[in-house]
Amino acid sequence: MPDSGQLALFLNEFHFLRPLWLLALIPALLFVVYLWRLNETASAWDRAIDKELLPYLLDNTKSAAERTPLVILLTLWVLSILALAGPVWEKIPQPVQARQDAMVIVYDQSLSMYATDYEPNRQTISKRKILDVLDRRVEGQTALIVYAGDAHVVTPLTEDSVTIRALVPSINPNMMPAFGSNTVAAIEQARQLFADSGATSGTILLVTDGVERRDHADLELMLAQSGYRLLILGVGTDAGATIPAAGGDFLRDANGQIVVARLDRTSLQDLAERTGGRYADLDLTGRDLDYLLEDNGFLDEDELSAVEENFDIWFEAGPWLLLLILPLGAMAFRRGWLLSIALALAATGALFTPTQQVQAAEWTDLWKTRDQQGAEAFAQEDVVGAAALFESPEWRGTAAYRAGDFAGAVQAYSLDPGTNPDNHYNLGNAYAMTQNFEAAISAYDVAIALDPEHADAIHNREIVAALLEQQQNEQNEESSDDMTSPQDQNEEQQEEQQEGEQTEQEQDQQQQEEQQEGEESEEQEQTEQQQNSEQEQQEEQQPGEQPNQSNAETESQESLEQWLRRIDDDPGELMQRKFQFEYRRRQLDNRSSTQTDGQIW
Repeated sequence: MPDSGQLALFLNEFHFLRPLWLLALIPALLFVVYLWRLNETASAWDRAIDKELLPYLLDNTKSAAERTPLVILLTLWVLSILALAGPVWEKIPQPVQARQDAMVIVYDQSLSMYATDYEPNRQTISKRKILDVLDRRVEGQTALIVYAGDAHVVTPLTEDSVTIRALVPSINPNMMPAFGSNTVAAIEQARQLFADSGATSGTILLVTDGVERRDHADLELMLAQSGYRLLILGVGTDAGATIPAAGGDFLRDANGQIVVARLDRTSLQDLAERTGGRYADLDLTGRDLDYLLEDNGFLDEDELSAVEENFDIWFEAGPWLLLLILPLGAMAFRRGWLLSIALALAATGALFTPTQQVQAAEWTDLWKTRDQQGAEAFAQEDVVGAAALFESPEWRGTAAYRAGDFAGAVQAYSLDPGTNPDNHYNLGNAYAMTQNFEAAISAYDVAIALDPEHADAIHNREIVAALLEQQQNEQNEESSDDMTSPQDQNEEQQEEQQEGEQTEQEQDQQQQEEQQEGEESEEQEQTEQQQNSEQEQQEEQQPGEQPNQSNAETESQESLEQWLRRIDDDPGELMQRKFQFEYRRRQLDNRSSTQTDGQIW
């Protein structure tokens, strides 16, 4: 007998994979009800005998045996519909296999990519084309390498194309630590990625506007030894265009002449032919990718590799209902049963032609879990509704964070962060947005302790630490102002008392003068009014630091918001620092393959 825990799990997870099949229960019930009534009243004597005499002449009671076919028919119909609807309540691990279709995109980031023979420039159009390539990568691993004077890995071989798409917009030639166009280093880096991942076959997609002919022999030898295929996408035009430079000028060569960057199509076609690859000019219609990425027989369709992670699938219990349907269906072949049911169907089939579309009721909870409903709302960008639907703390925290409910995100992420560094990192971000900087730093410390190379957590911790220091300095300044303000108020009160005594003496003198000279009295009254107004202004100016303080607090709040906006910002700066670090390390290790001669574009 199942325990209460299993029963609760069954009730919580039970749903139908294809719930629309349940609508077929409606015609089943209507049809059986109609046949039942027809079986009770249908008789040839109804047309020959008066209705008032029928109860006395005919026996209208039917035995249970005569109604058994209808009961069996309804049971078969209901069980069949339930089986087709797909009842499930548990998941089973399913091993996943994928084609060994590995691709490394090698992206030229020399200065010539700023040429304007495409609108607005080659860089923008080529990045859009790379995004199109990622959209076509439905399976297999993909990597991205950028190169100029040296080559650097943006992402290693991975099936997470979403991450690559997020990084592509931040790539630009200005982040490269060395000028030039070192294609040999880039292809060697691609070969290393294939070797590290254990890929026995793969494709290198080279996106460039030219390759030095002196490098053809080295590239041909490298690819011949590796067995990987080279596809080349040429960026640019035969006419070429100038390369914008700083100050409104254009890039110039060593002789002071303006550089015109042209597509070296002949060189690229020769390289593709020598290496057994393919070449295509960049085309805005997509025909270039149709030609380059079409199935060319290079990969074996039967060559599959096991994926490390298992994919959980719902285990359908519907087929087990067939064991109940088979014996009931066999009973329908008894003499007279099948014929009577067929005649009834032929006689009443026209009555059940649907005239309106049946609308399903709101039974979402019957066949979808709360997390599944939340995922649908999240995909439709209804983050507020998704936060209310999700039961998973991680997903609920993410939805609340996207909705701006940072307190709710903190509450969700704090439920069960576990040992996943990303959970603690997200918790730190939520704390930072609520300006609880100390708690944010603690969460970042846990994430860094679990993953010392978590670059985002390290970067955000530095920002939040600076914010916390700024906040503490402002609090110290406010506390010091509060300590000195009582002394200032006492001094001002003493000054007011002295001014008050002087004012009384002046008033006495003015009264005596008023008796003597009326005109002087009027002038003296005006003087008193001016003095009183000055005193009032002074009194109003005593707490005058408060508006300044409020303005200071407002400016401080704005500065904090500006700092917070830097969290999870453009990853281009992080990649640039990474490339510079790799470049300096290679120089120190004497492993840098930077080109020191030739053109820098």
